[in-house]
Amino acid sequence: MSRIALSVALVLVGAISLGLKVNASSRANDTLVYPEQDDIVSLLEHHGFVIEFAAPNADPKWVTGTRPDCRMQIANVSPQGWHRNIVKWAGADRLVQYSAGGVLQPEQPLVGPLLHHYLNRLKRYAGIDAPPVKVRAILFDKNCAPDAIPAEELAALSG
Repeated sequence: MSRIALSVALVLVGAISLGLKVNASSRANDTLVYPEQDDIVSLLEHHGFVIEFAAPNADPKWVTGTRPDCRMQIANVSPQGWHRNIVKWAGADRLVQYSAGGVLQPEQPLVGPLLHHYLNRLKRYAGIDAPPVKVRAILFDKNCAPDAIPAEELAALSG
């Protein structure tokens, strides 16, 4: 077999292999960028909220909890900060908090979650299992009591 034919065969095998990996990893990206919301739902239900889900094509996908004295919305948001303006708009007349790294903050932190997101992404490329980075936006109506859900439990949503 000539060197040219061998080179072409290796390039072809490499291209097919890369194509399969890119296709396989793109299917998992939604789960890695937007973690499951089961913990949000169980936290709200535990504190007596009635749950409503956003439309399937909404982004971010808000989980709304309502009870007679309080209405609260929680959603996974991008660690890169893509949802900051949407959250700011949705929370114009409400209290906005972010749960990131196990801490509640009034503004979405970018450096820490972004660094962890890309490090975890690098680990996944290397075949190492790495969980998605959780950053949650939390919107409270003004009539919600500060202790509607304890701050530690809200902070733990990203932990």
